[in-house]
Amino acid sequence: MTGPPPARVLVTRPAGSWPSLVSRYAGTIAIELAPTAVQVEPLDPAPGERALDALAGYDWLVATSGQGVKALTLRLAARDRRSLPSGLKVAAVGERTAEALRGTGVTVDVVAADPRAAGLVEALRPRLGEGARVLVVKPEGGPALLAAALRGAGARVDEAPLYRTIASDMARPLAERAIAGAFAAVAFTAPSSLTLWLEAAAEKKQALVEALSRVKRVAIGATTAAALEDAHLPAHAVAARPDEDATGEAIGRALAASTC
Repeated sequence: MTGPPPARVLVTRPAGSWPSLVSRYAGTIAIELAPTAVQVEPLDPAPGERALDALAGYDWLVATSGQGVKALTLRLAARDRRSLPSGLKVAAVGERTAEALRGTGVTVDVVAADPRAAGLVEALRPRLGEGARVLVVKPEGGPALLAAALRGAGARVDEAPLYRTIASDMARPLAERAIAGAFAAVAFTAPSSLTLWLEAAAEKKQALVEALSRVKRVAIGATTAAALEDAHLPAHAVAARPDEDATGEAIGRALAASTC
């Protein structure tokens, strides 16, 4: 006799990107890597390019995601620059973004304990001089809540939309499968992996929400956990670090909790 098939876990990363995670659970959990959101070039690169032209004139650079750090690094490299201007202070929305910055050799001066706009503003407020110039690296078309909150704190704020995040071609089929009960758990690797997935579900959005409410939910870090919380789909486990080993551990914790 054969036992039941292993639980299937969707991890919203590109196929092949985390081979150690797949091998870690081989034979016990079926790990499926498939993105619900992808990053592409902005439709209008001019605002971001203008901001980078004036980078030396800012007091603070604020990074809101690891993807923003990647886009910034690529844009600077295209300009044959490997570092930020001296004297430019750097703030990160959450530890995952801070780690991405440190991985490029950047010193991070402020990390928001609460990885949301309000949390970063509170962390920065004591260090912002009146009229401080702040550049926020963000996705094109993304919310302007952070910039507005920083302006409310007295800063002069510009935004650099260096990339665009859209639903992947797989988002709708994955929504159909989730609604059909294909997954025992979903590991979300960015806030957009939830928000854009729900948008891609279109008329089946509520059905997807209900399906996700029935599975174990894992967040790659505090920023993603906050997005899940805001959607009333709180994470059952949060990875201690934004990597495949820690995410694998969080998946194990989430699934183990369902059997207790």
